[in-house]
Amino acid sequence: MRIKSKKLVLVCSSMVTVALLAVVGITALGKNEDIGECVTSSVTDSVEYEITHFRKASLSEYDMLPDAQRLVTKQAKTKKAEIKSFSVGIPDDQTVVYECEPDPLEFYETRDISDEFYTVYDENAEENVTLDAFDLVCRIVNNEIGDSWNNEAIKAQAVAAYNYVRFNDEIGNTASVGLKSGYSAIIEDCVRAVSGQALYCNGEIINAVYSASTAGFTTNSADVWGTGFIYLRAVVSPFDENDPYYGIETVLTKEQVKSVIESQTDIKLSDNVQEWFGIESVYSRKYIADMTIDGYTNCRINGKYSRITGRMIQNLFGLKNSAFDIRYEDGSFVFTTYGWGHGVGMSQWGAKLYAEAGYTYDQILRHYYLETVLSLSSVNERAVERGKTPQTEENTDVSSLQESKTDSVSEISDSSLEE
Repeated sequence: MRIKSKKLVLVCSSMVTVALLAVVGITALGKNEDIGECVTSSVTDSVEYEITHFRKASLSEYDMLPDAQRLVTKQAKTKKAEIKSFSVGIPDDQTVVYECEPDPLEFYETRDISDEFYTVYDENAEENVTLDAFDLVCRIVNNEIGDSWNNEAIKAQAVAAYNYVRFNDEIGNTASVGLKSGYSAIIEDCVRAVSGQALYCNGEIINAVYSASTAGFTTNSADVWGTGFIYLRAVVSPFDENDPYYGIETVLTKEQVKSVIESQTDIKLSDNVQEWFGIESVYSRKYIADMTIDGYTNCRINGKYSRITGRMIQNLFGLKNSAFDIRYEDGSFVFTTYGWGHGVGMSQWGAKLYAEAGYTYDQILRHYYLETVLSLSSVNERAVERGKTPQTEENTDVSSLQESKTDSVSEISDSSLEE
């Protein structure tokens, strides 16, 4: 009987425990509203960028993971029927985009810049050259857009080119530019009309980068290079939709896509093509930031473990820029790109079409470079002294921002400029 009594006590004890838990549960449920208030948090998509003098290496830069591992765990997939067509979803974007339409200036001051000499890296000749500033700007303009565009667009390009070269010279970099001799009298006249003029922000000459065209909005420099400038923020560029390179389609079969990814990265794709590409975040409406390939967020490419981004996909498949959408149709992937280049700063096609719409060069410049002032620059004495010294081949490092200019209109064939 003692044994049975023990069992009875244990059963009774368990019942009391259950009863107590039930009471506690009811009490908690009665206070559910308070609990909800304690744990609720808001999520925002806004991001603030801060320029620092140092950088902590990200996890993706450490080569600690063996080839077979990834930063995400993929769930086992069940074989599905082949999908004929689909589009890869694009998430909402919260980039703040500015619209600035300044009034035209009546500013005609110029000065001779032919006494200033600058050393640049000529992308066409693949060597450093030193030229006087007037000749240099004329050659840059001739290479970038030629003389067939509206004079206001040519003037805008001339001021931006002088700014770009002088900014890099003042911080000790060698600007990377394309040069083309044999410029016309039209270019000479346009460059002379703005000779010595420059854009300033808070009293400092700006880095007036530019690209061929945009996806309808320029991009923040922080989104592209990680360094933010208040004058290189996203602005509207609606005329770029008339750029002949807006909406270009690149079609690749799924076999071609598989071959490129598996030969250039350490990813082995699954049979489910619908999971091959995923878009996680965007900026400036259409530019792709973070992506996934078959569910993976990182991969090994060129010997390094890297985050998968729109620019990585752009480079893998030779696309015009990272502003693209993806759809799948009958065994092929279709990448549709919008514009050409990184999209930071002035859009050259945008400047052309703004000029045709009646905008002056100073309006165009102050539209694309926010919070800037157009004024007559002071003489660059160091550049003048450079001209008095016999020139030898300089082993200066090419500007770390050379990428910022290399995808401009100069890469487009002459025939395309006539379109």
